[in-house]
Amino acid sequence: LAHRVTELENESESLKALIDVKEELPQEVQDTIKIRIEMLNSLLASHITDNDQYVKQYDSWVMKLTEDSEGFMNSNRLAFQASHPHFIQYFEDHDLTVEEINYVCLYAIGLRGKEVGNYMKKRSHVNTSSAIRKKLGIDKHETNIGIYVRKLLKSL
Repeated sequence: LAHRVTELENESESLKALIDVKEELPQEVQDTIKIRIEMLNSLLASHITDNDQYVKQYDSWVMKLTEDSEGFMNSNRLAFQASHPHFIQYFEDHDLTVEEINYVCLYAIGLRGKEVGNYMKKRSHVNTSSAIRKKLGIDKHETNIGIYVRKLLKSL
């Protein structure tokens, strides 16, 4: 848990630095980053203070944010676009659509295939995965797409 808290603190600082340095970020991206920072800060406060009030606020934000899956997937992509532009560019360079990039960003936050399918409430997510694999030149037996995406995120 301490390692996870450190990661969240680092992510919060990274997002704050993006806002400070990149004033040319579109307003939609800036808004997404600000919301993520507030969520991270609330989660960190709940851990530091062991105060349930912070947890309730965080849980409320998470529920509101993830209720609209399409909206969440778009905001998730925007957050990655701001914090990891080379990661998003890699997929754009391989002609992935916005929807396909949204899909791989779910893997990037740590979801597994079955969890992605359940969240999207689409049985066709396997077809999406197959189309993405084809565009990226990944054989279905070569690697798990989630592992591939998370390794790529760390390397770019």
